[in-house]
This record gives sequence, structure tokens and C-alpha cells, in this order.
Amino acid sequence: MNEYTINENIARTAKELNSFSDYKENSATNNYRSYLKTFEDNVNELMELYPENINEEALRLIEYYKDKYSKKLAFAINKSNSIEARMPSIMISGAGNFNFRKKEKQNQARDSFWKEYGDLFNEDNYYYNKIKIIITNKVIYSDDALAIEKLEAKIDSLTEYQNKMKNVNAYYKKHKTLDGCDLLDEKEIRELKEKLVMFHYYSQPYPSFELTNNNQNLHRLKDRLENLKKLKERASSDNENKYIQVDGLEVVEDANDMRIRIIFENIPNEQTRTLLKSYGFKWSPKNSAWQRQLTSNGIYATKRVLEKLKEQN
Repeated sequence: MNEYTINENIARTAKELNSFSDYKENSATNNYRSYLKTFEDNVNELMELYPENINEEALRLIEYYKDKYSKKLAFAINKSNSIEARMPSIMISGAGNFNFRKKEKQNQARDSFWKEYGDLFNEDNYYYNKIKIIITNKVIYSDDALAIEKLEAKIDSLTEYQNKMKNVNAYYKKHKTLDGCDLLDEKEIRELKEKLVMFHYYSQPYPSFELTNNNQNLHRLKDRLENLKKLKERASSDNENKYIQVDGLEVVEDANDMRIRIIFENIPNEQTRTLLKSYGFKWSPKNSAWQRQLTSNGIYATKRVLEKLKEQN
């Protein structure tokens, strides 16, 4: 798995302010790697149990979610250590002149952290469950059969980016600087600072049009996802009465492969084959059927083909 940087300096400070024992060099990084190893071992175990479900498309999604987990976990560990490094424990500093108000704010930040990021430290976390859905599905995927999972992954990514842009802009508005913003790494801070200098008319690190464009893409993908789920649900239901009946053929909507198939009892003549091709159907030797993708356009094309074949009969 890809690894991201753990801030050992902040981890050391957090340890020194909250414990009498010495900080062991690279212990935060080693702890991070331990979580990654557990995560990867659990994923590999699933892959060994369901080898028939692992293909190139599934692997791409699995690697995507593994990387998302690794990056999010590194961010969470750094954020947790940053919270703990804000002030010492009363056991370390003693009660004299102890800032109880500042400590209360630290406790609130700690509570908020665990509500938002606590799931990452469980084996049965969000990213593992996403991978589990992909691997344990008992269907052998092909072509765009993983379209729903791919769209969900893209939506997750864009949603995280939208929230990040909003929060970075809010930080900049409050502090008038990007220094100390734990939502960004050093490279991102440097690049955004350069952008603010180059485009001096920007009032914030991420201008409004970037948020608007990203949000529009989010809505577009969510609409596609909703439509795709409806098509999957439709294909999983009984085929009866979905299409007009034409003697000598059967229409099947396959929810797994996301295909519409026209299966003929006998080999169709040249005129029929030309008609099928003109509406985007291709011959599938594997399925012994003429097929095209299961989409709204595909459903319309199927209905038109059946109407014309009905007229010919």
C-alpha cells in the first residue's frame, strides 16, 4: 500500500506533553504501518476467498480504496497528534496556573476528532467495507458491470475535495494565512500560496468557480448513479411485459453485465442482422445473443428493433 508521511515531531511533542515515558523513535509511523498491514491482510484474505470475482476492473477499485484509506489514516493520525500537542496533561504540568479553558477546548476537539475519524481505526471501517462489497459479490464482472462502484468512488473523491476546499477557504478567511492549516501538506500550502500571488484577485485559495464546477460534477455523477441503480433494479425484476412479444426471439436484461440481449431461436437473416447493427447491437458468441449496453438509449433501441421486426412478421 502507498504510505503517506506521519509527522514524527508532532507525535513526539504529543507524547512528551501527555506521558512520563520517553518517545520511541518512529513509533507513530510504525503504528500507522501496523494499521495498514492489518487492513491489507484483511483485504488479501477476502481476495483469496473470492478469486473468481477479481479482475482488472475490480483490482483498480480495490487499489483506489486502499490508497484512500492509507491517505485518510495518515491525515487522521497527524491530526490526532496535533490535538494532543496543544497543551500538556495536568499530570505533567501540575495544577498551578493550569489553563482549564484551553484544556476544555482541547477535549472538545478530541471528541469531534473521534466522531469524524474514529471509524478509521476499526478493522471494519468504511473503506474496508467498500472493498468487501466489490470482492464478495458472487458475479463475475465484465465491461461496465462495476459502473456503480466506480461512480460511487468518484463521488466519494469529489465530495471529499469539495469539503476540503470549503474548509481551507474558511481557515484562510479566519487566519488570513494558510500556515498551520492541517488540512494541507507542505507542498499544497506552497502551491496555493503561489496561486494566490499569481492570481492576486482571488479572495480565497479555492475560488468560487472551482467549488461551483466541482459541485456541478458531483450533481451530474449523482444523477448518473441514480439512473444506473434504477436500470439495475429494472433488469433484476421480471422481464414480462417490458417489451412487445415477437415470435422466435427472447429479450433479456442482464443486471450483472449491464447488457440487453436479444436471443433468436434461429439464425436471423441478413436484413434482421443489418437492422440490429443499425441500432447498436453486436453479436456476442459467448452469450449466443445480439446485445448492447443496458442504458435508457439501449432500452429505446430495443423497443424500436422489436417494433420493426413485428411489422416484418
